[in-house]
Amino acid sequence: MVREPLSRSFCESDDRYVAVSHEKNDDGTYTVTFANGSSGVFGAEEYFKYDLFATEEENRRTYSELIHEVNYNRCRAMSLSLVKASPKPSALVRMKMLSKGFSEDIVDEAIEELTSEGEIDDRLYAEKYACEKADKGKSSRNLVVRELAAKGIGDEIACEAVEKFFTDDEPIAREIAEKKAKNGDGYEKIARYLLGKGFRQGLVMDVLGDIFGEN
Repeated sequence: MVREPLSRSFCESDDRYVAVSHEKNDDGTYTVTFANGSSGVFGAEEYFKYDLFATEEENRRTYSELIHEVNYNRCRAMSLSLVKASPKPSALVRMKMLSKGFSEDIVDEAIEELTSEGEIDDRLYAEKYACEKADKGKSSRNLVVRELAAKGIGDEIACEAVEKFFTDDEPIAREIAEKKAKNGDGYEKIARYLLGKGFRQGLVMDVLGDIFGEN
C-alpha cells in the first residue's frame, strides 16, 4: 500500500531528527514519535530505510530531508502505480498527485523522472488515443485535438498524433451522414451531430448537400 504524503508541517526544520518511540500497528506500519512531539505513520520499508527504529539517536538526515525523501518516494510509487494500471498523460498524473496532498515541487520532480524513464509518455499516449479514434471512424481531426487538449496534451503533440493517423475528414463525415440518413435522420439533426463532432461547417454543408440535394 502506498501511503499518503507526510504533512508539510511535520517536523519541518533543518535539525536532525531523533525518534523517541515507535509502535507497530495492526496493518504492519509503524507510528513513530519524535523528540519534538511530532509523529508520523511509516510503512515497514520506510521504517527500516530511514533508521526510525533507532530511538534516542540523532539521525543523519534533517527533518526537511526526511519529509522530502519520504514524500518523493511515495509520490513516485503512487504515480507509477497509476500509469501501470493504464497509460495516462502527465497532466492527469499531476492532478491526481496534487489532489492526494503532495506538493507541486515533489509532483513535478516525480513526473520528470518517470518521463525520463519512459513510464510517462505524452506523445505515445496521444498517438494511441488518436489511433483508436481513427479506427472507430466517428471523430473529426479537430475533435480529437480538442479531446487531447482537455487531457492536458499540448497542441503540437496532439496535432502531430492526429496528423499521423487521420487523413481526410470528408470520407468519415460522409459515411456517418449516409448511415444516419438511411436511419431516417433529417438534414438538421445530422448537421448538428456532425458539427458537434468537430467537422467543419463547410464540409458538413457539402456532404449533406450531396445527400439531401442543394435545396
